[in-house]
Amino acid sequence: MTTASRAITLKTAFASALTALLICGTSSAFAKTAEETKAFVEKAVAHIEAVGQKQAFADFSRPDGGFIDGELYMFCFTPDGTTQAHGGNAALLGKNLMSIKDPDGFASTAALIKTGMEQGSGWVEFKWPNPTTKKVEQKAAYVVKVGDRIVCGSGYYKG
Repeated sequence: MTTASRAITLKTAFASALTALLICGTSSAFAKTAEETKAFVEKAVAHIEAVGQKQAFADFSRPDGGFIDGELYMFCFTPDGTTQAHGGNAALLGKNLMSIKDPDGFASTAALIKTGMEQGSGWVEFKWPNPTTKKVEQKAAYVVKVGDRIVCGSGYYKG
């Protein structure tokens, strides 16, 4: 084998390994990014505007509603912490989660609502059960204020 042939073989092997790493990642094949999460939330807000809150919240909370993508799912709260939509756990619908704290004592729902209501949109980091892995993991959630009385968002798990 010539030096040029070895170089081409090494380049091909490196490219294949790099492609596999990029496709599979270093954690879950379902792992999402901040950009994907923000786009997911923006798509959901457009859906609310198109079909109204009642229909959109029902769609967000159903597995076949088009708003669950691996570890990404939509959640929506009223300012008092009452769950209007939750694609990760439909049993939380109608429940008030304002006093929920993550394992470190951080009041995650309160922070999500405060960020949305005061800033209009933004990111909040906390720990939450990952419905894909069933483990409590670090999560970054992007939230948006919808109208005057709703904060909706989604988050990705940082692993």
